Amino acid sequence: MTVVRARGLALQVHEEMRRRIAAGEFPPGTAVGIADIAKQLGVSATPVREAFSRLAAEGQLRFVDNFGYSVPALPVAKDYVDWAIARVVVEANALLYIMDPPDKAALDEAEDINAQIRSTFFGTDHEGIRRYSDLNWRFHTQLIRLAGNTLLDDVHQRLYAAPQFSRIFLGRGIPNQTRIAAEHDMVLKQLRLGDRAGAAEALRHHIVDSLQRDARMSDVSVSLKLLIRQQVPKPQSVQNRRRKA
Repeated sequence: MTVVRARGLALQVHEEMRRRIAAGEFPPGTAVGIADIAKQLGVSATPVREAFSRLAAEGQLRFVDNFGYSVPALPVAKDYVDWAIARVVVEANALLYIMDPPDKAALDEAEDINAQIRSTFFGTDHEGIRRYSDLNWRFHTQLIRLAGNTLLDDVHQRLYAAPQFSRIFLGRGIPNQTRIAAEHDMVLKQLRLGDRAGAAEALRHHIVDSLQRDARMSDVSVSLKLLIRQQVPKPQSVQNRRRKA
């Protein structure tokens, strides 16, 4: 049994619960009681309540009035669609708004991270899956930071807070490592060429294709390919609207 010490109790409870959820110690849909966790960790209810509130804000726990907290179910089709759309809107489009030439040092660091993704054997347990997820998050974070926009950084961090999607790899390992790294390489290649639109398109394809593969792995029937071809209609000019009027 893990016993949390007195310093930074809420933060420690948060990290311990995050680890337990990601490790699959609580099956999807399991109710998680504040009093039970406080007893297990040897702390009062106050830091557990604070940690649970933060976990719920991150999407790692679900709160329902008159019921309490529970572990979210594994992703369904709508979750994959919503996450794909959010990532395409935030991540891919962010590359279109890199105002200055991409920072070479940042690209080099992203390349080093990708090399680790390509060559590391992550295994099938919680520690390996979390290491992969952290490396993948760091790679995508390097890309979005090229835009130099702290608001985008904050939104992106929220996208990667919840562990539901990484939980599908527990006991199975990380498939398609070589393919994932190759798709990352294509994004970096376009950025080094100064082709922001090409990099955004490559990242959009990567996000959609990888989530499509993950959905199949989870036996979730969903088609995300339309998101690649989705085009935002260009607004009509004022003059054209006046002519039609």
